[in-house]
Amino acid sequence: MNEQQLPQFVKDYLVHLTKKGRQSSTIKRYTYDLMDFFHWLSVYKNTVSLTIWTELSREDIEQFFLYLMEERQYKVRTIRRIHSVLRQLATFYLKTKQHAIFLYEPPELELVPLQQSEWVTEKEARRLLSIIHSVQGLSEKQQEARPFFAGRNETIIRLFLDYGLSLQEVTRLTMNDVHFERNEVIIRSEKGEQLFSIEWKDEDKRCAYKYFKTIPEPVRPRFYSQDPFFVAFDFQRMTFRWSYENDQPKALTDIAIQKMLRLEVARAGLRKGISAQHLRNTFILRCLLNGESVQRIQEKLGLSTPLSLQRYLLTIKQLQNVGKTESWPY
Repeated sequence: MNEQQLPQFVKDYLVHLTKKGRQSSTIKRYTYDLMDFFHWLSVYKNTVSLTIWTELSREDIEQFFLYLMEERQYKVRTIRRIHSVLRQLATFYLKTKQHAIFLYEPPELELVPLQQSEWVTEKEARRLLSIIHSVQGLSEKQQEARPFFAGRNETIIRLFLDYGLSLQEVTRLTMNDVHFERNEVIIRSEKGEQLFSIEWKDEDKRCAYKYFKTIPEPVRPRFYSQDPFFVAFDFQRMTFRWSYENDQPKALTDIAIQKMLRLEVARAGLRKGISAQHLRNTFILRCLLNGESVQRIQEKLGLSTPLSLQRYLLTIKQLQNVGKTESWPY
């Protein structure tokens, strides 16, 4: 996205800053930061407008900053600067602090351990996994549909919890990346470059393959293609969706995965707010608790630098000092 492609209300805000006498270097920096955000939003929501901006949720904002941290590898100081720019934009238009940007706290400049609410315990993880194939709390129509995609939901949750994948890495998976014959899943960057691969456990591969075979053949993702591996389900027609525009199965979006996880968490009677990032945090902490080296975990997750693991190391140190194992990650 270039400056001319910014939404009109953002251009109006930049004009306002100019009239206030802000330096040209400041205006230029604000412009770049806002282009960063609205380019991401145009991909995330397929469009941008003042209405979409004002109706963003806290989860939407969290996904943007996770993208900056994990995909773009932005430093904390840069994250905090962009957060400040977005807060000022929200204040200018809304004149209140009702926008979702005010609900998100950017990371501290000084590293601090994760809070206990930022991972799941063994009890929570087992409860979440057990509810997936249960019909508890489902209507008759939902019970009828559940066998089609229960395996899909379990596979997604296990990719977060047992393999440490991020939300974006999961939504990007295509049939070119999933190799049942050799138990391998290739993880790619936003640009399609191979970052690393994971080796599926036999039971996880069987679960994933069973889900794959539940998709009717006419709309089933094709082997060795760019078809998405995780496909959206149509509850009205009781079958998986097809995108006529792309001539392939309709991909399950990151927003749909977030909604799925929220519903499964609620059905399991667990605390609100458990997200894909919480499950990924759990995986990283468990690896450290099991004695794996930082280098090994860096390789497992395809991280370009070990610096992003520093908070996890601080968290492990704190956990070991406290010693209450029932609150430790799954």
